[in-house]
Amino acid sequence: MEKEEVLNGIYRCAKCKLCTITSFHPREELSPICPSGEYYGFQAFYAPGRLEILKGILDDDIEESDELLKIIYSCTLCGACYEKCKEITKVDLNFSEIFEEIREIAVEKGWVLDAHKDLIEKIRETHNAYGEVQSRHQRKEGDILYFVGCTSRYREKEILESMIELLDKLNVNFQILEDEWCCGSTLLRIGQVEEAKELIEHNIDEIKRSGAKTIVFTCPGCLMTFKKNYPRLNVELLHSTQFIERLNPNLKLKNLGIDVAYHDPCHLGRHLGIYEEPREILSKIVNIREMKRNREQSWCCGSGGGVRSAFEEFSSWSASERIKEAREVADTLVSACPFCKHNLNDNLDGMKVYDVVELVNRALE
Repeated sequence: MEKEEVLNGIYRCAKCKLCTITSFHPREELSPICPSGEYYGFQAFYAPGRLEILKGILDDDIEESDELLKIIYSCTLCGACYEKCKEITKVDLNFSEIFEEIREIAVEKGWVLDAHKDLIEKIRETHNAYGEVQSRHQRKEGDILYFVGCTSRYREKEILESMIELLDKLNVNFQILEDEWCCGSTLLRIGQVEEAKELIEHNIDEIKRSGAKTIVFTCPGCLMTFKKNYPRLNVELLHSTQFIERLNPNLKLKNLGIDVAYHDPCHLGRHLGIYEEPREILSKIVNIREMKRNREQSWCCGSGGGVRSAFEEFSSWSASERIKEAREVADTLVSACPFCKHNLNDNLDGMKVYDVVELVNRALE
């Protein structure tokens, strides 16, 4: 963004703070939707405060400090404030993009968290966010490519395994890149644009070499990054739930007979507008029990935007808040994002959590 474009967005914020709550109708419950502001409690951690911080940075009125870095990097970039502002004021200020701008500027100034320095080094050395030795799941059949992503490959492996089993059961010819690298999402969200370029260029070369015409993602973060940050590849980009929904006429699914709370991932819902496909699929195999905060007003799991790696206590608190809400309606929690599942899984306290593809694979006769 140009400086004037960012400043224009800052000046148009009326500081009404309606972007921090789920509803402003007096007869409806006012629930918070900004994890960072709710956890830290100060104005600087809500969207209006962060905009003022950005103005100070642009005007060179603010110096680096530990507290400033906490404010800049503790936002999960969930986009809830953007959705509320857009709904209420009709002013289209993409706060997530503006807050990413803060981080790009901070990186240019050398203001980087130590935790993120460690993350950057891991990705440099291993080309994945977990610092793991490359895991091979090579497949070379067909013009459909399954882009696995770091979290499904190295942490929530049940998602990877379920997706492969599901595609095999449906006789779908598909590929998995022999040398898939991190999509770059984590680096981009923490302002490390230059660091992400090598990853993006490598994946583009691998995809072109594969000849794929459709890329399917179980990770919404990867999908969003391909749509937002990659140059156009002339291939179709689909989330797994969109792909499964397309195959739906050929699916013979049994009902699993369980009640589930469905958690809308921020990248899939607010950032990509995909709300109905996961629900359409789940409605055929389970009983969906909606949480109070859902769809555009969903509460973030707390792991996005580089927060989990740098502010573990805050990230765990946000996940715990979501689990409390889910427990009010069901004993099982379902999402459609490996990163959400990973963070929720670490804070479950006896509750079960699954990805949509895990349940579909189980229900597929």
